[in-house]
Amino acid sequence: MGSHEPQIALRFPKGTSYRVVKAALHKLTAEIELATPARERWCVNTEDCNECGRVYLELADGTPAEAERGMAMLAKLVG
Repeated sequence: MGSHEPQIALRFPKGTSYRVVKAALHKLTAEIELATPARERWCVNTEDCNECGRVYLELADGTPAEAERGMAMLAKLVG
């Protein structure tokens, strides 16, 4: 999806436990899943690497409109 892929990146201090990173990603994923309207068909995924990770939406249609809806929802969640 390139730049149209809605995502939230998380960074933690050096030495943060892998389990803390994974737990934070899972918590954010759950919040996103609960906030996603039933009509949306995107998949919520995670990637993690040492002291950082990201939660991103794998868009079903990949349209700019779908990407905008996803970005707006993520922005609303993180304030």
